[in-house]
Amino acid sequence: MKSTMMISAVVIAALGVTAVAASAKEGGKMRGMRGQMPSFEQLDTNGDGFITAEELQAKAADRFSGIDANGDGVITKEELTAFAESQGNERMVKKLDRMISRMDANGDGQLSVDELKPKTDRSAKMIEKLDSDGDGKISKAEFETAQAERKTKRSERKAEMFKKLDTNGDGTISQEEWDAAKEARGFKKRGDVQEN
Repeated sequence: MKSTMMISAVVIAALGVTAVAASAKEGGKMRGMRGQMPSFEQLDTNGDGFITAEELQAKAADRFSGIDANGDGVITKEELTAFAESQGNERMVKKLDRMISRMDANGDGQLSVDELKPKTDRSAKMIEKLDSDGDGKISKAEFETAQAERKTKRSERKAEMFKKLDTNGDGTISQEEWDAAKEARGFKKRGDVQEN
């Protein structure tokens, strides 16, 4: 069975050379990415019924250009902030300084295409992983299969999480169960005042 993150990784590859992908890499999860995942048709830019590594790379370059508002070939903190805000992604805005300092290899305070390139060719790697028939591209059926597997796994994880939170097994999560789970993770109970 293919990994549940395959379809997400294809999207990361499609957006790969952008700061969005950079923040998504953090922790190996989809952190920092918000909004709707691109459809098959959006990724199949030439409309031939397949997604290729070249299309994913072109999509990434297009995304970079969309963030690089002044077209100078680098992305500044201001451009990243404007992009994140336009996407309603306040979480990304809060992490920009750390992200830029981590990826800004030459210390100029901006991110170039080269600084944002992943160390490995994610497009080719994701094509290989999703390409069940080995033809070097992703068909709509392969894309939909990966999406369905991802949705199934997500539903299973949610059900498992609910079961863990519903400690008395009554089918609902009470405020007490919620507070106990938060406390177990180091959060304060509802109504508690933090001492200085």
